[in-house]
Amino acid sequence: MSRSNMWQICHKNNLGNKLLTGNIVQAIREQELTSKQVASDIVVPTERVRNWFYKNTGMTALDLLLLMREYKFIRQFVAALFGEYQHAEGHNQTADIYIGEED
Repeated sequence: MSRSNMWQICHKNNLGNKLLTGNIVQAIREQELTSKQVASDIVVPTERVRNWFYKNTGMTALDLLLLMREYKFIRQFVAALFGEYQHAEGHNQTADIYIGEED
């Protein structure tokens, strides 16, 4: 995702679960993964994943964590989004969030 798209996500006044889910679904589609394959990979019901893909339903925090555990590109997406959000807010926090990667 380009920096301008990340900036737009971070600077919209209507930040929310549906917006974040929509952008994550877009990233999943760019990787050419199907809803059925994603559901199988993260071990959740197919109907739940289809709701994100086709019915504009927001995902749960658990769903996001499962996606981050399974897919490196989702971890990178969330880390970049978090970094852009911090930069946009101008926060200089001393502690960083570390998202571990599997070796």
